[in-house]
Amino acid sequence: MEGAYGAGKAGAFDPYTLVRQPHTILRVVSWLFSIVVFGSIVNEGYLNSASEGEEFCIYNRNPNACSYGVAVGVLAFLTCLLYLALDVYFPQISSVKDRKKAVLSDIGVSAWEMRS
Repeated sequence: MEGAYGAGKAGAFDPYTLVRQPHTILRVVSWLFSIVVFGSIVNEGYLNSASEGEEFCIYNRNPNACSYGVAVGVLAFLTCLLYLALDVYFPQISSVKDRKKAVLSDIGVSAWEMRS
């Protein structure tokens, strides 16, 4: 019997299996998209006008919109890296309680990000 949350396979790390898992592929794609969001807003989100002396956000001239986009991009980047590292470390976790905490934190963070 495999056990809860795959605890029966604890200790076995296979990089080939890790790379082929759908959630790992989606995390890498999300990580790349977070770089695109963050980079595009930081590079092209603020403009200087010739008539005005200060720069302004291209999103309705609202600096909070650009700040929100940068914050979302950075948080998405960091959470993707965190959960990619957890995906790598997950097979070495032998405690069912720790595996449950990892899975529930992933679900909770994903639900919170979907709400935002």
